[in-house]
Amino acid sequence: MAALCTAMMVFTGCSPGTDSSELSDPDSTWKGGQGTSDAPNPAPEGVKNIALWALPLDEFVPEFSNLDNYAEQLLLASCLQESGIEWPVPWQDVEEPTSPVFNPAGRRLISVEIAQKYGFRTNLGPSKSAQLWEEFLAYEPTEPGFQDAFDECLAGTREEYPILEVEDTLVVSGLITQIQEQAFLSPDGQEAADRWRACMQPLGFGKLPDNPDEFPSIDLLKELGSVPPVTTVEPSAREVEIATAHATCLDSSGFSEAVYEQEWNLQESALQQERAKLDRIRDAVKTREAAVREIIAANAPRA
Repeated sequence: MAALCTAMMVFTGCSPGTDSSELSDPDSTWKGGQGTSDAPNPAPEGVKNIALWALPLDEFVPEFSNLDNYAEQLLLASCLQESGIEWPVPWQDVEEPTSPVFNPAGRRLISVEIAQKYGFRTNLGPSKSAQLWEEFLAYEPTEPGFQDAFDECLAGTREEYPILEVEDTLVVSGLITQIQEQAFLSPDGQEAADRWRACMQPLGFGKLPDNPDEFPSIDLLKELGSVPPVTTVEPSAREVEIATAHATCLDSSGFSEAVYEQEWNLQESALQQERAKLDRIRDAVKTREAAVREIIAANAPRA
């Protein structure tokens, strides 16, 4: 599977998407809101929704799912079959709701409701699609000449169905990251972060970061058994306690609201300044997403 992962890492990675069997992602940025639902639906473009952490640049971000990867693997399977090589891409439920702890743009969400149910974990267990994808990732082809055939098929597939330019995705992700930092460093963000720490400090959860988005630390997640390998998918009572306290303090301190408002305003400004470039990127994103769904409809195996 090294060849597959190398080929796909640049754009989609080698994970089964939002509903993965990984239970925590210590590198994620956590975003708080006052509420959520078990299956977040996209917020209308241009409409504030702190529960989903919906922002103006969301429409320029590729769909947060495994569909792009799935479509490309289906094309590779068809191409490899012509050389007598099996590439057993499994059925995937393309209508499966996204994970309740991610918003449609791929941001990790944290709220009291999420914390009480999931702790700091991304989900309570993999779906059927995720389980099938994990099995596929473990597949080891045995046919001689596989690597050469795979590389040739991949090149041909991407020539006919180009993936998004890495530079374009970096433009959007770079803007988002820069704005997140600016929002945190704003006077409102800093004052609210101080209030969050004052709320959390008496609870005895160890050293607290300057930025609430960096809580919990990787060491705390390991202590809670919330990073792979895990012994249980259910969060412990201690993990739920800490996650709920964190979410409660995010709200009571006003940190989530302050940072969200800053990010919204800064993203609106960036959108106006970079309108022509971002419109081109959005058109490329939408064109690719439409092609992906056509590929899946024409090539996906039956359930």
